[in-house]
Amino acid sequence: MKLIYTIGHSSHDNIYFLGLLRKYNINCIVDIRSVPFSKYVPHFNKNVIKKFLDSNNINYVYMADEFGAIREDKNLFNQKGYLDFEIIKHTKSFKDGIARLNTGIDKQFIICLMCTEKDPLDCHRSIMIAPELVKNEFMVNHILPDGSIETQQELEKRLLQLYFPTHIQQDLFSTIEKNIEKDLLEKAYRLRNSDIGHRSK
Repeated sequence: MKLIYTIGHSSHDNIYFLGLLRKYNINCIVDIRSVPFSKYVPHFNKNVIKKFLDSNNINYVYMADEFGAIREDKNLFNQKGYLDFEIIKHTKSFKDGIARLNTGIDKQFIICLMCTEKDPLDCHRSIMIAPELVKNEFMVNHILPDGSIETQQELEKRLLQLYFPTHIQQDLFSTIEKNIEKDLLEKAYRLRNSDIGHRSK
């Protein structure tokens, strides 16, 4: 199974950030921020972080066109007025992005998707991109601020707990229970999309 990481740069200094990447031998950062600039953490501005990563032998690739969460195309918004991640997943650019990640891994790159939010549950990297990667036989590991790992499957448990806290799985071998959990998880993803999705102006 192909392995890919994600990370949120948050307010880390660049040396700490580099340490997180080194811990997992990452040699390629894919920047998925639609707005790759910040007055609060200017060392993560696109040109600055690229230069820093290059100097540390880590490739930097900008892929907001494929994976960004802020879009101008009104066709990508649903009737409720927010960016619909399910619509984006069916676009050519998104599919091309997945294919490009596949190619990168085939070339022995250890890839990490980078956005801003420290908690992956607050970011489209876990709600829009990661589920599609899992469908394409990727194992997705989210690097947390303390350097530990949360898998996408572990994140999904948090997602279910967030929106359906009274749901308790009674029988792992129950087909009915598994189907219920699958339905609840799909609903939870949609609810999270609604909560974090970019609103049209």
